[in-house]
Amino acid sequence: MQDTKLVRTCVDGDPHTLVMRQESGDSSTCGPMFDLLPDDGPTDALAVTHQEAARFFHDWHERIDRRTRSMGVVSVGEQMRSTASASPPGQPMMRGVADPTDTDAIRHTAEGYLDSWPADGRSVTYFDSMTDVIEEIGVDDATDFLESFLRMLDAHGATGYFCLDPTAHDRAVVREVASLFDTVLECVDNAAEATAEPSVGDCFEAIADPRRRHVLAEVAECEEVSVADAADRVAARTDVGRLRAQASLTNAHLPKLADLGVVTYDSEARRVGRGQHFDSVEPYLRTALEQETAPERETTPERE
Repeated sequence: MQDTKLVRTCVDGDPHTLVMRQESGDSSTCGPMFDLLPDDGPTDALAVTHQEAARFFHDWHERIDRRTRSMGVVSVGEQMRSTASASPPGQPMMRGVADPTDTDAIRHTAEGYLDSWPADGRSVTYFDSMTDVIEEIGVDDATDFLESFLRMLDAHGATGYFCLDPTAHDRAVVREVASLFDTVLECVDNAAEATAEPSVGDCFEAIADPRRRHVLAEVAECEEVSVADAADRVAARTDVGRLRAQASLTNAHLPKLADLGVVTYDSEARRVGRGQHFDSVEPYLRTALEQETAPERETTPERE
């Protein structure tokens, strides 16, 4: 199971949302996007899916306890002889685009649904894998396609939810795709909720070592930092050299802080951020840092 975490949004921004989540064969791709729906909508729903269309129907019926006025599916990579034969009785209409690199056909097929639906409703479109599009045609052509698809949705007053697997691309690609959206969400494993809130003793343990204190201080200021930046701060404020600081952080201190839930630590991306229980340790951290920076008090002998 996964929950969604807001990465950024913009008041009065465009209505579309990028949902960043790691794809896996045994979990729903569209499921987290379904959970974002308001209680009173939509009236019409469209899916552009690179997965099995039957899986989309299953996910919809599992998550959404209401019927829409209209529903359509564009099944990418699947050749269908006709619309009628593609749609089982009682199921929404399905249309196939056999060539996953034919983005014009994907867009035109999706637009055909929106053109045919009444204009008085609220339409939502789910696009389950921008990752597949990027892998098929490259990032430059994929972002051009995405921009044209978003303009098409805007022209029809439809809201779009697009899924991207950030682990399948380098950070530059993720940033380029995310730059086209005012709202970005990230799916996170809710298993993190099982992490117990740290005790007072845990909080003191978290700040006991100066290297951990300065990592937490860096995260308090910046919310998320690279391991290299954290090591620079540790080296500048302790007698530990930079390389030694970086080794001790990655091998001991960051895993310990992550186990306590006070930071998140991505060992592959080498990034550190605020954890679920960061607020629990922050008061103790603030006091410890104030004591470190406070000038030594002058002492005078007591008078007899």
